[in-house]
Amino acid sequence: MTEKDEMANGGSNSNCQAQLQLCVRGNVSWQQLPVHLRSVLHNNQRDYEKFVFNYSLKNQLRFRGNLASKVFRQEQRYYELLIQKNINGLGVFPYHLADIVTKGLRVTPFNYYLDVLSQLLRSDKSYDTLPNFTAADCLRVLGIGRNEYLGLISDLKTHTTRTLLFSAKPNPQDFLPRFPVQVHVEPWWRLDIGFVLETDIRFVSSPERSLLDDLIDFGAQPAGKCDYHVVHSLYRKGLIYLDVPICGEDRISIPPLRNFVMNRVSGDYFENLLYKIFVSADEHMTIAELAHMLQLDLDCVKQAISFICRLGFAHRKRDSGQDQNQQSNHPSWEGYNLQQVPETPQITPLNYNLHAGSFDFDQQQQPQPQQSPKSPKTPKAATQPQEKDKDSSSIGYLSSDGNTSDFSFANLNTTPTGTGPNANNSDEQDVSSELEDVSERTTTINSKMPMAAGTAAAATMAPKSGKRVGFLFDSTLTAFLMMGNLSPGLKNHAVTMFEVGKLCEESMDSFLTELEQVSLLDAEGEGDVSRYFAHAVILRSTICSLRHLVPGGLDLLRLECLEGLDRQTRDRVLEKRVQAVLQPYHRCGKCNNSPTGFILYIFLHLLTGYGPPSLLLCRGTVLKTLPRLFLGYGKLLVNILHSDSYVLNSESFRNLNEQLKNGCVLLQGYGIRCPGTLHYESFPFQPSDGRQVKWAAHRAIQKLNALLDLRQQCGYITFLNTGVPDLGCEEYELQVRLKPPQAQTLLATSQQQAHQPSANQ
Repeated sequence: MTEKDEMANGGSNSNCQAQLQLCVRGNVSWQQLPVHLRSVLHNNQRDYEKFVFNYSLKNQLRFRGNLASKVFRQEQRYYELLIQKNINGLGVFPYHLADIVTKGLRVTPFNYYLDVLSQLLRSDKSYDTLPNFTAADCLRVLGIGRNEYLGLISDLKTHTTRTLLFSAKPNPQDFLPRFPVQVHVEPWWRLDIGFVLETDIRFVSSPERSLLDDLIDFGAQPAGKCDYHVVHSLYRKGLIYLDVPICGEDRISIPPLRNFVMNRVSGDYFENLLYKIFVSADEHMTIAELAHMLQLDLDCVKQAISFICRLGFAHRKRDSGQDQNQQSNHPSWEGYNLQQVPETPQITPLNYNLHAGSFDFDQQQQPQPQQSPKSPKTPKAATQPQEKDKDSSSIGYLSSDGNTSDFSFANLNTTPTGTGPNANNSDEQDVSSELEDVSERTTTINSKMPMAAGTAAAATMAPKSGKRVGFLFDSTLTAFLMMGNLSPGLKNHAVTMFEVGKLCEESMDSFLTELEQVSLLDAEGEGDVSRYFAHAVILRSTICSLRHLVPGGLDLLRLECLEGLDRQTRDRVLEKRVQAVLQPYHRCGKCNNSPTGFILYIFLHLLTGYGPPSLLLCRGTVLKTLPRLFLGYGKLLVNILHSDSYVLNSESFRNLNEQLKNGCVLLQGYGIRCPGTLHYESFPFQPSDGRQVKWAAHRAIQKLNALLDLRQQCGYITFLNTGVPDLGCEEYELQVRLKPPQAQTLLATSQQQAHQPSANQ
């Protein structure tokens, strides 16, 4: 079988896998399964049942109403296996199944994540083994981030060396918290009864018992209708669970991320869905419209959005009716929205800000619930001060596999795995410093300070609506914003830009506030680090210039996240909310030696028929003589991918062989005896500018304008005078043709003539 056939078979197999997954979600029985999918399963119904069972567990499908109930009869065992498989795979708690696993199995998010961390500690794995969303939920429920986890490992190792001679290895559960930390609860969340035993009633107060009775008699209730302190007390005792209801008509907004842990991605279905929603969601779009745009099941999208709202990564947009319901909450929720307004940050000089008086930075409030009564004493890891709620996340990725292998049909090993010699030792790893939990910085405008007319108008302006300008960036920009001591708040926005894949217009004011604090004066003496400051300063000027191009404002979009969507979904996302897309440059993240930009450059020369002699030399090329098209040129311009260009004397062309060992090189004629002169002209060309009219009449510009329509784009064109007249090429072919050498051409001609009769015959 050829390589092409193997690739075709691999593509067809992945397509069949996707079709089988759709059949499982659509409850397609074996009798209704298409013939070609049966052949993939070797016409064995048992194999299909195994696939249904494993897929249902992996994707946390409900037992009732799905094919899992038809291939496996034990409902309780099914959910036990689901929970254990999820723990072994280090997945997030299945909140959409809380009415089953919490009420029926008494598995709460607290004891679930205790088992997850116990498995990591027992196998001596590093904190970076946890996937991003699992680590963020562990931090929210247990209060254990990177630093706390390292402390747990240190304590565990210390007790291990003391007790190893006298007893067995200590149990990690003994070092973990006894009670969950106080979590953030919104008034519109709903409370429901958990797994309550008679012995639990002995340890509840009279108000707590009254609320439990109401939940038993009347069912789930909004949290805002109940006493704030009683809700948190019952939650910490594990007697109630919280549901975050999301309907198809809701809208969400995604602010800059707080308490997001950057460890690794697991690549499972739910995590991929979360990232798709991150990059595609819009506060002007309902959940039903979002599901339709992504071509996904509405219930799956609602479950994912409910989870990110629970983590605080998204907020549900309120309407007037919801505001009225907020006013009818229990009196104990009155101080829920109180927040201390931070001081106005100072605006630093030398930031190239030409639009300082054009914006009004709105205050954005973030709810802070009141403190609950003191809880029982907890171990060291759980008694961290509440005001020191740091985001224990890391910049950068350490790839360590925490997933366990797939299990056989209905035979899951419930013992923890990963205790072999290859387990990661977190003490020996160079872990990144903890990312500070910096709240979203807000700015207040002093009423005594004079305001520009544009600022006063912006203060009374309604929220922006309509399509926006999409400014594309890649992960290099986020790395620059994360690195260096630019501004503490910039790290939160940089994490948002990297993980969410965008930064919307609604968060642009707070982002600009942080960029205001970056000054080129701080870059003095920093050496190469000074370019981080320059990128931040230039980025702010760019944002200020682009925000008002269209009424909808500006969205920053990460290129890699858009490329992660399939083509149809990406087109629908851009068409839905973007009017114009600006891409300053393209950089291939898969290969540092990609000549994409060079090929585009040469292609523009080919389209117009103008430009200096240019030759793209691929990596590994060895130059023995100077290429003929550069004969007569004493100066050559050497362009190296992702690096600066330089001028080279033509007699030193052999020096390029060192460069060609590492990557491709674009070589251009640049002058005869001295380097050519350069001239730059920006476009679109202004008809009122006589100087630009002369350059716009250039034959090369006219051809380029006919092909690219320069009136609808912006940029600049570089003109080079090499000393050799460029008359252009009127007749050219877009298709490159490879011609045989001259000797082979003459030989072929002579052979052809030998087989043809002469004219005299």
